[in-house]
Amino acid sequence: MIIKKYIDFIKEDKKGFSNLGEWIDSLSDDEYVMDIVNRYLKDFDPAIELSNAINLLDDREKADIKSQVEKYLSGGIEDKDPVVLTSTRNINVFNSTNGTSNQVGFGLVGDKFIGESIEEITVSGKGVFTSFLKVLTALGRKESKPNYKDCPEDFLLFYYYDELNCDDVNSIFSRFKSLSRYSNIFDYQKNQISLYFGVRCDGQFEYGFGYDNLTPMGRFKLSKSTIKWIVQLQSKSAESLKKELVNLSFNDITILGNIKRDMKDFNPGYHESKLYPYISDKIISFGYKGVGKWDNGKLDQGEYINIKNNFSTWVLNKKWGDKVLVSIQPKSFWLNIHLKLK
Repeated sequence: MIIKKYIDFIKEDKKGFSNLGEWIDSLSDDEYVMDIVNRYLKDFDPAIELSNAINLLDDREKADIKSQVEKYLSGGIEDKDPVVLTSTRNINVFNSTNGTSNQVGFGLVGDKFIGESIEEITVSGKGVFTSFLKVLTALGRKESKPNYKDCPEDFLLFYYYDELNCDDVNSIFSRFKSLSRYSNIFDYQKNQISLYFGVRCDGQFEYGFGYDNLTPMGRFKLSKSTIKWIVQLQSKSAESLKKELVNLSFNDITILGNIKRDMKDFNPGYHESKLYPYISDKIISFGYKGVGKWDNGKLDQGEYINIKNNFSTWVLNKKWGDKVLVSIQPKSFWLNIHLKLK
């Protein structure tokens, strides 16, 4: 009896792949597959390519991986403790700030809108986000910048891709096992769909889809390691996100999130309009038009000193007050407030 080497068994058993590493690499967009594999790769240098790292394991470990992955692919898994989110139609998420949203907080409401179409979805983690990025790349949405105009109040950074053809999105989603399960909750009576991802003020990262409201597909908590993971992503659709996060720590994100939330309650006085808050590196900026008395486009000096003193006092009463530097710049009827992290 001839006992074949494990590698020969893999060659014959998995047509189209010369080794186990290549086969697993072809499934790397699947979060559950990667959960299986990562148990065996704890001591490997992350710089080593996935396929090579797997092929360096001993035959017993490779056999274990192959068996578990095949069992999963053939029978799937049962989510034991799914996070269930409810969504309704025809709600403008960007204006839903009256406290009627549920604990998830995206203008997604619960029993107040009885009779609407309610769907249940299980929220994924960071592994599926890599597949989500591949969808955006396949749709040609590679170059993007944070969308501050449509940014919900509970987001710090928000990337929004609207007017996407629903059939195109569904077709690309179907290529990924980890994404195809979401296709059945798309509203196919609508021709267009939007995709989004971003950093919430509470330090959570979220991605999903929407029509008139946002429906989260995945969420994971940011940390030092997850920020590093995002910054190292090899995706053209993540380039802008990486540039925004590369110089921010989790603590920075938490402080900026608290600042944005608290600034909703700050009123510099009567103003005609205000800018959408935006972030540049470690600076978060706010703008108010028409505050105070102006003469030829210049703010009255007495008004400026009064506003500056009042704002400084207001800042010092906040938990983050000693962690920022304040700059107030009046120009062309706009009062611009910049808060820079120390």
